[in-house]
Amino acid sequence: MVTVSTINRLSRAVEQIEGWSHRRPFKVVKVRRGIREDPDVARDRHYAVHPEDRDADVVIFDFVFDDEVADQSEDRGHAVGSEKS
Repeated sequence: MVTVSTINRLSRAVEQIEGWSHRRPFKVVKVRRGIREDPDVARDRHYAVHPEDRDADVVIFDFVFDDEVADQSEDRGHAVGSEKS
């Protein structure tokens, strides 16, 4: 015969297992940033282009030392005036 105590223990075990299955791995985002650029500005620029990254757990900055390379960043698009006419 199944007792109320056994049912309660099984119910708690099922709830605990369900909680484990809903965990997600850490979301890591790499943000390109100029060496002299403010980190908040770099994050805002990145999130404007990639709003799905706003819930990231970890942000890694990819520092760019050359202004020309920074202008070609994935977050910024192409540099102004670099288009061919």
